[in-house]
Amino acid sequence: MVKGFDDAVFSMKAGEISAPVETEYGYHIIRVTGINPGQVKSFEQARPEIERELKKQRAGRRLAELAEQFNNTVFEQSDSLKPAAELVKQAPRTSGWMTRTRAEDPQLNNPKFLQSVFSEDVLVNKRNTEAIEVAPGTIVAARIAEHKPARVQPFEDVKASIGKKVLQTRASQLAAQEGRQQLDQLRQGLSTPMTLQWSAPQLVSRADPKGFTEPVLQQVFKIDAGKLPAYAGSEMPEDGYMVLKVTRVVEPEKVDTAQQKQLSEALSQLVGEEQFTAYLASLKSKAKISLNKDAFEKRER
Repeated sequence: MVKGFDDAVFSMKAGEISAPVETEYGYHIIRVTGINPGQVKSFEQARPEIERELKKQRAGRRLAELAEQFNNTVFEQSDSLKPAAELVKQAPRTSGWMTRTRAEDPQLNNPKFLQSVFSEDVLVNKRNTEAIEVAPGTIVAARIAEHKPARVQPFEDVKASIGKKVLQTRASQLAAQEGRQQLDQLRQGLSTPMTLQWSAPQLVSRADPKGFTEPVLQQVFKIDAGKLPAYAGSEMPEDGYMVLKVTRVVEPEKVDTAQQKQLSEALSQLVGEEQFTAYLASLKSKAKISLNKDAFEKRER
């Protein structure tokens, strides 16, 4: 209820009918059919819920503090990941090979992260990447352990892989074509195609995507939940096509004030980082900077 409506309701007695009440949604005539008095829980009854909420708030604050410290450490000690790893009590891990557009590890297959890895500051100057949130609650920083520049390989060396790639691309195109046809049949209310086998249902959210990629989640959350089951589809770059079926929608819990503040602070931090990165890029583009290697070497000694 909006404020005007709320004020009117709670000033009335059971059985009363209000005069027209104006709100931003129009005019309302309200009738109070009954009043259920609020019940105050005893401390012992409310204690488990209070403890859970306090632990949740404390964990959220601690995560925000640790993320800020991690980000500062990665930036200030940019020649090593060891200090940042010691801060979060985690051993640095070595990833598989990655290109400018793809990483072997799905968690690192994040456009912003890949862009940072292949930036001049990281690739040429051998510094750490900035701390990047690759998934809700997961922040990653990296540095280059080994780099192989792009090169043109002899045809005979890549002949087999090219053939495999062509077959994979064609198979993916055919699978996507069949997937779109199956989706059309489902949306028309026809029987489920014989070749379509549903996986076990999962409850997903933006905070807990259950391993689904962002393009898939976007299609899921575009579905009109007014009539269920509802269907959608998403092309998978190398795996064909995914047909999605939504059977129920669970409304999210109300975001409490502490969590709203935490999310607001995290968003402000991200905006600040983006602005700072843009500012540095602007300075670099305008300034002519040269490094005195001899001075650096003397200082290290």
